[in-house]
Amino acid sequence: MAKILELNGLIHRKYENESQMADEMGWSRQRLNKITNGDKAPSLEEVESIANALGEPVITIVNIFLRFKSPSEQLSQAQ
Repeated sequence: MAKILELNGLIHRKYENESQMADEMGWSRQRLNKITNGDKAPSLEEVESIANALGEPVITIVNIFLRFKSPSEQLSQAQ
């Protein structure tokens, strides 16, 4: 699966890497990585945790995942 680039950009604005963010959230790096790679769709609770960790509104994170799941966004990220 392709990395969710928009989410990855938000993570790297605030954290040095995904491991640092996962540590801050009390998550394993693997848990966060499965979500940021698009291998696992996050639950609503996970979306809220990600939004809180990034200091972003929940709707911003929800929209990232909705765009990522749309066929046109998947095609544009694969290119």
